[in-house]
Amino acid sequence: MEQAGPQPVGLRAVPGEATGSFVRRLARVNDRPVGVVLREAAGGGRVAEWGDPRAHEVFLSDEGVARLATMAWRTPEELRRSLPTLGVQVRGSRAVRVAPWPDRWTLLEPCAGCLARREDIVAPVWCASGEVWQVCVRHGRWMRDAAAGGPAQVGLAGLEEVVRAHRRWQRMQGRVGPYARALLADALQVAACWWQGRLMGSETVWARREGVLGTGRQEWSVPLVVYPEAVVVAEAMAVYERQRRWGREFGNGAPGWVSRRWISFVGERLGMSAPMEYGGYRALREWTLQHGVDDPVVARLGRGAPPPDYLSQRLPVLQPHVGGVGQGPLEDASCLAWRLGRPVSVLE
Repeated sequence: MEQAGPQPVGLRAVPGEATGSFVRRLARVNDRPVGVVLREAAGGGRVAEWGDPRAHEVFLSDEGVARLATMAWRTPEELRRSLPTLGVQVRGSRAVRVAPWPDRWTLLEPCAGCLARREDIVAPVWCASGEVWQVCVRHGRWMRDAAAGGPAQVGLAGLEEVVRAHRRWQRMQGRVGPYARALLADALQVAACWWQGRLMGSETVWARREGVLGTGRQEWSVPLVVYPEAVVVAEAMAVYERQRRWGREFGNGAPGWVSRRWISFVGERLGMSAPMEYGGYRALREWTLQHGVDDPVVARLGRGAPPPDYLSQRLPVLQPHVGGVGQGPLEDASCLAWRLGRPVSVLE
């Protein structure tokens, strides 16, 4: 009597996992070459050689997704929820395409705390992220692109305010919509400008966080170190933009008065009114110059009143930002020209 071969072993994807990382793990648990799994996903067609998920990603057509799901004992919908690059459309007749990573994606290690709960991690896992860092609020870990220098993961014990800030940011995204990402990008650029100029929290809260990290002043840690304050600034920017959308100055003040009043409001929200007066105001003033109310006063007076709920509505993308603020590097979504590590003229 002929003996049956080994039964295929199913596999559950890690949320956010790169497709190539998942394919490699599926091949490993079934003791099969990666090339064989890819050819089956391709329906028997020819597939380019592929080995390192950090250099190349596997992109699949709908048919390829269905075949991969069958091999993993999952539904296509389950895979699409967990593997973000399955949303990238594959053009042409090929079911499987192996290609270098597009610039919009960053490879991150998944949270070590999340992986510790899994028993099916038989090969290194890589996640495909639209950002160069992520926060796991469940286990208090900051994951980042180690290719830029510094560690791939940072535990946030003693830095619980960073986790709380990320929860606030997630709520702000729900209230504001996609434009929230551009506002966070602007706020992080402002906070990075403060850090570089040793302003605002550089000698107080940021120095304390750097002490907890044990790093001193390091550029790689700036987004983490300033994150709680950046979220507060982003929230204040959303308040400003809700009123600007309807041709109103902040606090219904007169033109020219708005910048100073709003900047004072931000200083109060941060609990840093004195450092704001000392020099922190310069970066925010630069932001308000690019986010002014352009309509003439006569045109604004001719408008009707905004809807009663205008201060809680989701925001469209407003000038000087343009569409596509939800893709690409976060700093590229900012309207501010300066970048960390380069001279900042606004501080001079």
